[in-house]
Parts: sequence; C-alpha cells; structure tokens
Amino acid sequence: MKTAFTIFLFIFFHPCYVQSQSYLLKSKIKDSGRASKTHTLLQYDSSGYYILRYSKNINYAELEHYNQQLKHQKTYLVTDKARKYIGVVRLDQKMYMLYFYYVLNKQQNTHDKVSLYAEEILPETYALSGDSIELIEPFKMVSNYYTGNFAISPDQSKFLVYDYEEDGDIEGLRGLTNKIRLRVFDRSFNQLWTRTVNLSPNGGAKRQVAIKKLRINNRGEVAILTDIFRKTRSYNLKNITADPTLFFVGKEKNNYALFQPQMGDYFFNQISFTFDSNGDIIWFGFYSKERYYQQKGVFFIKINSDRTKVLVKKMHELSPELLAQLLHRNKVRPDTEARSYKLKHWNLMADGGIVLSAEQQPSSSFNFKCNDILSLRFDASGDIMWAKHFFKHGNQPKNQKVFLSHFLCNKNNHTYLIYNRGIYSDGYANVTRIDSAGRVTNKKIYNYLNQQELVCPPLSYHLPGTQLFLCLQDRYFSNYRFALLDLEKLFSK
Repeated sequence: MKTAFTIFLFIFFHPCYVQSQSYLLKSKIKDSGRASKTHTLLQYDSSGYYILRYSKNINYAELEHYNQQLKHQKTYLVTDKARKYIGVVRLDQKMYMLYFYYVLNKQQNTHDKVSLYAEEILPETYALSGDSIELIEPFKMVSNYYTGNFAISPDQSKFLVYDYEEDGDIEGLRGLTNKIRLRVFDRSFNQLWTRTVNLSPNGGAKRQVAIKKLRINNRGEVAILTDIFRKTRSYNLKNITADPTLFFVGKEKNNYALFQPQMGDYFFNQISFTFDSNGDIIWFGFYSKERYYQQKGVFFIKINSDRTKVLVKKMHELSPELLAQLLHRNKVRPDTEARSYKLKHWNLMADGGIVLSAEQQPSSSFNFKCNDILSLRFDASGDIMWAKHFFKHGNQPKNQKVFLSHFLCNKNNHTYLIYNRGIYSDGYANVTRIDSAGRVTNKKIYNYLNQQELVCPPLSYHLPGTQLFLCLQDRYFSNYRFALLDLEKLFSK
C-alpha cells in the first residue's frame, strides 16, 4: 500500500566563512532515543519552539519543547501506537494529527477497512485526545496502489481530503487513474461537500490520467493538476505523449472546468501551481523540445480567480550561457537542453511573482544523486528577473539524502538557498543570498572539519523576521540538535 506524505551565471566562488558564530544559536546535542527523525516544527510562540519527532517505523511520536534560547524544557509523549501517520494540520486554533488505518488481507493480498482519521493534539499535554474524527469512511481497496492526502486553503478556512486507487502500475508513472474522490470540510471538520470525479476525456473507462497535485482555494473549490495521455502512457519516448491539464471542481456538478497550456507541442514537465493573494491561479514549470526529462525553458501562466480569462501566458528559453553552466561546458549548440532537473521548491513573492528552485537528479538504482541547483525568479508579468546556477554535488546512499538536498526561502525581497557542499571533513553548509537584481552573496555557516553533525536543509523552517529554524543530525542518525540562523547578522559580516 502506498500513501502520499503532507520546488545563470556560473559563479566560481570561495565563500566567506564567518569566524564568529553570533548568527547561529545552537541547542545541546541529544541522543536520538526512540524518536530517530524530526518530522516538523509544530509550533513556535513566545514560550519557544515545539518540535514533533517520530520513530523510524512511525509507531512512536514525541514533542520536544525548547525555549527561545534553545534550551530543552520538556519532552511530551504524543503517541506510542503504530499507525500510518501522514501529517499534522492546524485548524481553528486546534492541532490535529492525521493517520490511516487498514487491515491487511493476506489471503487476497488486499487491504480492508481502509480509512483516514484526525485526532486532536491536546494543547497542554500534547497527547492525542483519543476521540477520532472520521474523514474517509472504511472501504475495501481494489488496487494495491493507493494514495490519500490532504490540502488546506490559503486562509485555512477549508480542508480538502482526497484519495484514489491507481489502475495498475507502470514503471516511472505515478497517480495513473481516471477517478478521484474529493471531500471538503470547514475548519471544524464539518463536511461541506464530497464528489467522485472522472477526469478522463468524455468519462472514458481507459486509464488516461496521471494525477500530479491538488490544492483548494478559499471558496472551497479544488484544483487538480494532471497529465492526460494521448495514446501511449509513458514519459520515456521521444514523442509527446501527454497534455498537462488543470481541472477545477466545486460542489455543484456544473462547477467543472479545465485548462491546458495551448503554447504548442512541447514536452511539459516539472509543473506546479498556486493561488496568489487575489485568488488568481499561477501555473508554472519547465518544457523541453526533445524529451520529458530535459529542460529547454520555462513557462508562466496566470488565470483569473473566476477562471474566465487567461491574464498572462509566457515562455522563456534558458539562455545559452546558462545552459553551458548547467552542463559544465564552455559553449553549447543551439539545440542543447538541461538534463533531469526536478522542481523542489517555489515561493510566491509579495509582488505577485514566483521564485523557484530545481535540482539535477540523475537516476540511480542505489545511490541518491543530486548535482547543482537551478533557481530563477518570475515577476508578476511572467518575465524572468534573474536565473542562476549553483554547484552542489552529492552521491551517497539514499539514507543520506536528507543532507544532500536544499532549502529555499524569501525574506525582505531576497532569496536564500541553504545547501551542503559535501558532507565529510572537507565539506560545509552554505547559504546563498540573491537580491532582486540577481546579485549573489555566499556565506559558509558550518564547517564539517571538526563537526560531527550536519545541517539537514530539507528540515529548515521559516520564522518571523530574519531567522530560520535548522535541524542538525549526525550522519548515523544517533544524535541531533537544533539551531536558529539569523540571516541579517550572517550577511552583515
């Protein structure tokens, strides 16, 4: 059973390593104990920081409280029951843990009584309340390929639960199904509407749709990003096989619409979308002229909130100079494209634009590989303000991947990237700052020559002001600590 879990000028630089660490406040090192991995920074307030940690098999969860100086105050037991926990949500000033329940039917090799529940995390003890709210009523799975997850509207007034069973399994193709079940709740978990939607053209029975991403707007309408396959269900051919399609579904049966890019025949890939502050839809990603796992350029589409008009539609080819940097070449031919960049992070900017980052991730059966970062910024009109390449190489066993990815955030109109340049004694954690004009500054924040613990970039969190919350972990996952990084102090040196 599968369940889903809740995105240049090549600059050779020698980062300035700040000797004084006034910009970095660290907690004391602790042994991992029963909780071997950090799940999330659950909340932070004037009393400090509350971090949720899980055991490896997700059969134990605890919450650690640190004060504002990162001194450990108390550890709370959240649960020691083995469940398929998928995330924590905050609705109406309450916190809930979501988990799946099912019974394995070994004789039929299926799952019975598959269901999803929410259980409140009590505000004082941080234990689960014991009173479960049923979000998906128990049912018997037909397929062994199943995905269930959730999404929250930007104003946190609507809560979406969705699930679907995949119609078989094709290598390299996830989310292959025509039908998806949608359930929309208010912030008190009162169900507002539910629908099962067939997304295939003309409601056909043949599986033609690959579901990618879902989001919900403040009105309780659901947007579903998909690929609709033409004839062959594959991304490995050198001909275009799928058309990206964005569906919009509401409570009423006539509240149903779809959009396709209509920019020409390209291999569209690594796509995402969001709602801006006006409720307009921003749809963005990469395209190729040759195949699905390459990138020739980027596109930016904006659709008004009423879904009656396309406000912006633009495509940009990556410059020859940028492509040369991404491929580590001095010069490239006109038909050259970038290779295997995966969209990892994106942030909506105050001006209505988008900043995104992608990592090159060559396929590997054993090792986790990630090479280089491509980051760029669109303005609200869909024009590129800057596009940058940064070297970052990693080739380690998959259990080390938490150290090898990167984190992107924006503060005061600056974009910041946190990543490791190596994880052994010659490596270090680096922070790159890019201003609105595309000027780049680099700072080394943690040298691994004499340090046992490494920065885990994907486990970084935004804080108010100019601070970030960081998680540090030794490479054997036996101990850990947390840190506060003050970006203003770091870059004032």
